[in-house]
Amino acid sequence: MIGRLLGKGILGAIVLSLCFMAQPAKAQGWDYDMGLYLFAMGMDGSMTVRGQESDVDVSFCDIVEDLEMAATLHLEANKRGSNWGWIFDAFYASLGQNLEEPPGEYDMNQVYLEGAGTYNLGENFELLAGLRYITMDLTLDLQPPVPPAPGQRIEGDQSWTDLMIGGRYSTSAGKRFRFWARGDVGGFGMSNSSTLAWNVVLMGQLKVSKRVGLLLGYRWLDIDYENTDDLFVFDILQSGPMLAISYSFH
Repeated sequence: MIGRLLGKGILGAIVLSLCFMAQPAKAQGWDYDMGLYLFAMGMDGSMTVRGQESDVDVSFCDIVEDLEMAATLHLEANKRGSNWGWIFDAFYASLGQNLEEPPGEYDMNQVYLEGAGTYNLGENFELLAGLRYITMDLTLDLQPPVPPAPGQRIEGDQSWTDLMIGGRYSTSAGKRFRFWARGDVGGFGMSNSSTLAWNVVLMGQLKVSKRVGLLLGYRWLDIDYENTDDLFVFDILQSGPMLAISYSFH
């Protein structure tokens, strides 16, 4: 339920962002970029819900086949005449997949919200620091002969926030091509946060017009989170190709 509501909220945020950035950017003194992304993520690792551990090994092709709904949004802005800026990312996915060990299936609704400030150091490199909020609903439908009872249904939901720090490098190749490489780490076991989370994104962009660009890249997002009170563990590497279309407001 939480995931579905947040998913609708992200879709609403996309509409509001379009209305906001449709205003003349020149008058606001900021340059904006917005991207709508498809992240075909595979998953590899394990998760534990209410003490029941399950192995997860799903390719991004399987994820695309079993994806029920996805919404992604990337926003960033840079202040003219300044080294400062900000970025915001929102990702929502609802998916289901069969489990091999133990036998059964799982349903997952997950939301990632990331916000960070950026500071350009020059030489095409900028620092970033911010927060990543994660919330997910997990349901395991386990089949016999899994104890303690056949046909057991286990549900759990978790939310946590990670501090993240990192950097991003960008470079151009002519007037139409641009390349980004971003990396960040977070969590650090602070309060209710991941023990460790790391994120790497490699992305190339082709400018098809002054304002519109097509992007293709790859992302790795590894999250190791544990809540001993709820017997919940999420230790999974999510990775896969990314495809996007961007629009610039200058």
